[in-house]
Amino acid sequence: MKHATRAWAAAMALAVGLGAVLVGGCAQTVGTGKGAPPPLAPASLTTNAMTVQWQSKASLAPNTHVVDVWVRGGYVLLHGSDHRVYILHAESGLRLWSADLAGEDVTLWPPAIHRDQLWFVTTTSLMGFRGTDGENIVEEVLTPGPAEAAATEPEEEEEAEEEEAVQLPSAWPGSAAARRHVTAEISRTERREAELARFLAEEQQTLELAFAPSGPPATDGAHVFVPDAKGWLQAVSLRPDLVSWGRWTDGAVTAGPVVDAARVYFAGHNGMVYASAQNMRRIVWQYQTEGAVRADLRLTDTGMVLVGSTDYSLYAFNGASGALEWDQLPNRRYNAGEPIRKPPYTFGEQIFLFTQNAGLTVLDATTGKVQWRLDVGRDLITADADTVYVMGGGNDVLAIDRTSGKERFAIPLRSGTRFGTNETGTGVLYFASPDGNVWAIARNPEAAAPAEAAEAAAPAAAGM
Repeated sequence: MKHATRAWAAAMALAVGLGAVLVGGCAQTVGTGKGAPPPLAPASLTTNAMTVQWQSKASLAPNTHVVDVWVRGGYVLLHGSDHRVYILHAESGLRLWSADLAGEDVTLWPPAIHRDQLWFVTTTSLMGFRGTDGENIVEEVLTPGPAEAAATEPEEEEEAEEEEAVQLPSAWPGSAAARRHVTAEISRTERREAELARFLAEEQQTLELAFAPSGPPATDGAHVFVPDAKGWLQAVSLRPDLVSWGRWTDGAVTAGPVVDAARVYFAGHNGMVYASAQNMRRIVWQYQTEGAVRADLRLTDTGMVLVGSTDYSLYAFNGASGALEWDQLPNRRYNAGEPIRKPPYTFGEQIFLFTQNAGLTVLDATTGKVQWRLDVGRDLITADADTVYVMGGGNDVLAIDRTSGKERFAIPLRSGTRFGTNETGTGVLYFASPDGNVWAIARNPEAAAPAEAAEAAAPAAAGM
């Protein structure tokens, strides 16, 4: 991000902060989004005990529109058609910063997040930002710390002087003082060149990649793990004391990898699933599926690695050993009856799997057995403790009881509205209009929807 962009983002953040103070902390009006109607009919929201928690708006450039909404690490990110991203605080809706990340004809993936670092990958480069203020952190990767620089500079200078001393002819004309002067000038020139190189590194805002990324990244804070279309998982180092490494898979890699505290898990079109050490090229275990893996991998809260394959199977691996879970199922895997091309999602003890023909299938995470199905389920929005919110086939937002699979309510979504898949389990639904209005909508905990009240009253009435 250029200095002018950084200054503009800081000014915008200041303006938004002042605006938030002036409105007295009102949760439903943030920034300039006040007044725009929500994408779900207000009457339907009220009827079903849903409320707009906050509303905000990103200041899009002229002739651009929102193409993606990503919910990651406590942030809501709007991806514009001009590859500019706008970052909002997920809980409050406060606009934090924005940045230009790519030009035309370049693909941009959702960021990998570690603590408060956001790492974006495009088809040509890697960029890192601090989440709270948008400060570019690439220079922290490229520039050694003071202690490291102090330890290495004298050694480099001494080696340079010795090398020049060897290259000078023994019958060098002039006095010994002249000889020392020439050697000193050579040393000063090299130091200036080194200082210039460090300065240029500090000004560099991106890491140009020597390969073509082909999928969303993951990070453990020490490496960014990036799929490579030529069949590699590339581990790009984020620390001067670690080396980058790569693992070839004999097939394109487009599925997003996942990381836990010890390993990185990835898979390719060759159908092989790998678990590798994170800071070195060392495979811990691997498993051959019978089809290409194109869907992003997922981790459950208990450490299982979920992998969907085009061989119709959803696999659940023990992350540490690579052993297949679900011993009550044939071949220890769930057979979806069709290729799996979307990532599985997990909330608590349930797994939500979307396929083209079956719609939504909900599995018990412990056994892999089917709990219920929803044939009109098209994609996941989010879930709370007892309800899962999905997109239906008719562009409706469906609220489904997580235990029974019964529909609680359905609300039509305004055409063109984008939604972000929220995998945090908070139950907050995030929507954005093409022109940059953003809404956070959730169930009102102080009010029960009429349908829920009727369900609760039914057993009591039956017992009278």
